[in-house]
Amino acid sequence: MKKIKLTFVEEGISAIAVLLEDKAPQTARMIWDLLETPMENDAIHAMFTGRELSFGVPNDRVDESTIFDLPPENQTMFPLPGSLIWNAYQPYQWLGTPRAVYDFGIFYGPESRILLPTGWRPSNHFGDIVENLEEFAACCARCQREGVKKIRIQRV
Repeated sequence: MKKIKLTFVEEGISAIAVLLEDKAPQTARMIWDLLETPMENDAIHAMFTGRELSFGVPNDRVDESTIFDLPPENQTMFPLPGSLIWNAYQPYQWLGTPRAVYDFGIFYGPESRILLPTGWRPSNHFGDIVENLEEFAACCARCQREGVKKIRIQRV
């Protein structure tokens, strides 16, 4: 069972997630490969989807020749607390943004949905937070009033 660690860099608060290799094998493998070296970026609180942080995967970390070949796997539009969700948008697909957008969604609370400015979006559910969700979720919630926070994601 492959695990990853998500850490709020400044706060030192971490959670451990398992990759759902049995339910989303290609997406889980892609995420594992992305994390050959740890990845850090800013996470922002979502506006449309509810209790979610959006962690943008830097474009230079993704193999753009194959990323859009991922099949639908373990899709949901109603993630549960602790669900990790993958979405990829081709250039100009996400509100006219001229570059591809890769989103690692971290859902931390109930009553969430994957309803975006572009409409409902079935999305690949590839992992679940299994350790320290409560403390991690409290830090996620603070992003609503404190703003962007740096997160590091790495293999365990």
